[in-house]
Amino acid sequence: MRKYWTMCLLTIACTALTGCNQMGVKQDPHSAFEQVRDQFAAQNSYAFYGRTKLLTANSANANMVNFSGRKDGEAVYMNVKFSVPEQQRVETLSLLSEGSELYAKQGQEEKWKPVPGEGVALRQEMNNWSPPFCFQQMDELKKSVRQLPDENPQDDLEAIGVTLDSLKLKEWLAAQMKEQAGAGSRIQSAAGPFASHKPRVKLAMQLSDGNWTRAAAPGAGVSIQAKQAQAQDVKAMVDQMDVEAEYTIYYNKKTMLPTNMTMSIRSAYDLNDQRVKEHSQVETYLQNYGRAKPVPTAAEGGK
Repeated sequence: MRKYWTMCLLTIACTALTGCNQMGVKQDPHSAFEQVRDQFAAQNSYAFYGRTKLLTANSANANMVNFSGRKDGEAVYMNVKFSVPEQQRVETLSLLSEGSELYAKQGQEEKWKPVPGEGVALRQEMNNWSPPFCFQQMDELKKSVRQLPDENPQDDLEAIGVTLDSLKLKEWLAAQMKEQAGAGSRIQSAAGPFASHKPRVKLAMQLSDGNWTRAAAPGAGVSIQAKQAQAQDVKAMVDQMDVEAEYTIYYNKKTMLPTNMTMSIRSAYDLNDQRVKEHSQVETYLQNYGRAKPVPTAAEGGK
């Protein structure tokens, strides 16, 4: 009898330890992030949609971006709509990535046009709203990961928060802006099919009017005074900028696939002798894993 109870106690102890280990893995936010990241990267087909909104006072409707798209194998299709409230219109841009090649259509154009190598703004536009790039950005710039409270223990959803390193984020932004400024002057001089597309800056939306690129670009013209050009210098602008960002990722704890994520960004920077403060959010929803509609090809056009 004593032997029987000893075996029972050992079984119970092992079960308890196993449960603790499982709970430990479950509650480890870094492990959860890596599992969600890797599981998402392994998907060959899914659809996504989302929007960007400014939450700053008096600018709740400014620079809003709505996007949708889908992935099919190595190809990614995306449709982006930019709100231009001061002109009471919406700009539409379609992007198609086929391996290393990128194609674009503006408005109601029927045929895809290849994006040249200097088409930095369009390539960055693709990255801005691309879910895979969001995970890449988190992986490279994350400072900390934490488990968030379970809002509904009865469902299969859990959430983690990924805080980005502000210094690394500013370095990334500076590189993006310098690339845009250099490419902007080349595109304008070449007068290519996408010369009219202004660069977007995901982390500081009011910079997307393009004024800073003309001031920062070398040889911008004698009409721009040296003092103004110096004030708009990319390095100086980013050095005095304050920026913080965090992703909130909701995922299915059974499949470890993300269902939606929100990037919250707060920034403050000097522009045209004024301190601009912004609070924006990028909301992305993911669905139809393995069941997404096929992506068009550059040869056939379509949506």
